[in-house]
Amino acid sequence: SPASSSSGNFSQFTPDSATSPHSASSSPQPVTKFQKGREDGMVGMRKGKTRTAFSQEQLQTLHQRFQNQKYLSPQQIRDLAAALGLTYKQVKTWFQNRRMKLKRCQKHNLWTERAQCLMQSGFQPSTYLEVRPKFHQGYPITAASNIQTMSPPCQHYGAGQ
Repeated sequence: SPASSSSGNFSQFTPDSATSPHSASSSPQPVTKFQKGREDGMVGMRKGKTRTAFSQEQLQTLHQRFQNQKYLSPQQIRDLAAALGLTYKQVKTWFQNRRMKLKRCQKHNLWTERAQCLMQSGFQPSTYLEVRPKFHQGYPITAASNIQTMSPPCQHYGAGQ
């Protein structure tokens, strides 16, 4: 879905390269965000970052290498970049992004496991999430009662003390 920019023009939507269903060639294809605005002769639009659409073969090789090794030395990055026809920065960035994706996934799985464990042990979130007070100024609160209509209690000061 296109995103509206501040000037009212629409910028091109580019899917995440790691989740893109297909790529036409084996070499990366940079995509400029504001190509349409430049073609229409819009002046003053700044150039957006380019995004690389990796080929399926490149992604498969990157994923396989990531399975075996989460961190690469600078020389390993250069070698892999040369073998895939990518730049050093593209490979380095892909590995950084993939490590962050793994970290997010592990955190999500940890929270899911903890929630399942709590539910299996009989934890009832509804009993802990009740936020309505049961009493107000010493009076029990029921669904039918209204606090404003209740008369204050009789207070006898000084009598019998």
